[in-house]
Amino acid sequence: MSLVRAEFRKLTRRKMYPVMLAILILLTLLLAAMVFLLTSAAPELAGDAPAPEKPGAYGFGALQVAGQAWWFGVILAAAVLGGEVAGTAWATALTRDSRKWAHIGSRLLIFGAAAWLALLLSTAVWGLVVFFAAEGSGGPGLAEWLGWAWRFGLIAAAWTSIGMAAVALTRSVGAAIGIALGLSLVDSVLAPFVGPYEQVSIAAGGNALFGVGEDLPFAELLPGGDMLLAHAAAIMVGWAAVGLAVTWWGLQRRDA
Repeated sequence: MSLVRAEFRKLTRRKMYPVMLAILILLTLLLAAMVFLLTSAAPELAGDAPAPEKPGAYGFGALQVAGQAWWFGVILAAAVLGGEVAGTAWATALTRDSRKWAHIGSRLLIFGAAAWLALLLSTAVWGLVVFFAAEGSGGPGLAEWLGWAWRFGLIAAAWTSIGMAAVALTRSVGAAIGIALGLSLVDSVLAPFVGPYEQVSIAAGGNALFGVGEDLPFAELLPGGDMLLAHAAAIMVGWAAVGLAVTWWGLQRRDA
């Protein structure tokens, strides 16, 4: 627990996290404004896709945050861990406590929790916009919020682990972010066209977690559109586990 507390103190003393959080919330507000305010002011822009109404608009926002804010955990993990392994901080930490797995686990816990909180706060901000700007009535209950929370937790853990793995291999923040971005692009391209890969695709798993396309007649054409929830959760856990293993191997292979 001492390592977890140390990582928590280090993260809360940095200006990086509140700045990243502010950027994510700003992007969420811009997207919400485009969906609700612009389409109301200029209905011709919406065409055949009008702004969602309550209560479904809340879930629509959670889906948008989950699909577009994956970068938060990647950048946070890559920047913080990358700064440590590029200098002497990582080596100094190991001299104080040589349990490498404990160091890796504590960082995943803190970085992942920080990314999870950012996803929840962004969804709450979206919810405020929906409350005042969307048509309809009703809203999500506690069970729905809890459902979003554990789904966000899986997504945050998977992408944070990927960010840590990339920086452990490269010892470069920029290269690590580039690897994660490349993985996201390749994954989203392969998932719709390569059936076997879809079964382990992080994009397909994310879609399935939030039920993307499950009510549509062509759901089987969407990555993860007809995937079981348990399968989607297993994909995210698997990516997180692989990321942790690669992080350990990368730090072991190129120890500071």
